[in-house]
Amino acid sequence: MTKPIETMWKDGFDKEANLSAPQVNDFYNRESQNIVDKFQNMFAMNIKAIIIGAGIMLIMMTLIGAPFLGLYICALLCPLVIIAKKELNKSVNLSKGQNSYDYLMSFDRWLKGSIETYSRYYRVFYPLFFIGMATQAIVSKAGGKIIALFVEKFPTEIFILGQPYYLIIAVTLLTLIISLSADALYRLDLNIVYGRQFKKLEQLITDMKELRA
Repeated sequence: MTKPIETMWKDGFDKEANLSAPQVNDFYNRESQNIVDKFQNMFAMNIKAIIIGAGIMLIMMTLIGAPFLGLYICALLCPLVIIAKKELNKSVNLSKGQNSYDYLMSFDRWLKGSIETYSRYYRVFYPLFFIGMATQAIVSKAGGKIIALFVEKFPTEIFILGQPYYLIIAVTLLTLIISLSADALYRLDLNIVYGRQFKKLEQLITDMKELRA
């Protein structure tokens, strides 16, 4: 039977000769356990929030007459939920047999790898999300009226997919910009939500390294 994580933390530090002071051991045991639990709880809540948000988005889009956009957004969010669950399971299944310091370092490595996995998907998600929103705006009645005003003010004989060429160029350029900025956008969003916990984890690892030295 796998040892409880609380036991693993205690055993890990107690076996570290250079971290033998009981008070120090207990403090870092609790701090390490708390930071990992906090991350895992936040990740689990994030998965629930995505699922609930997708449902709310579908209902809202349907009510405003854009059910296909709602379904499109839900389709984009489904892979995100799958990725999130797989990544969370990886963190839960990290080896408990290693000492507490090594476990925390394993968690940190998993966290960095998980962020990179998410980042790869968001490079696809953000551009596709924008294309869906732009398409809905173009085909909507309000969008049609605005486009008609643009064509009236900036007449052209060049149309692509039934739309003035400059509109297609604008959407294409914006999609390209979003695609190139996707990684930065994701990391900005990540820091807004988890930035405080990242700093705590980084500081905890730094303190533990100094004690081991």
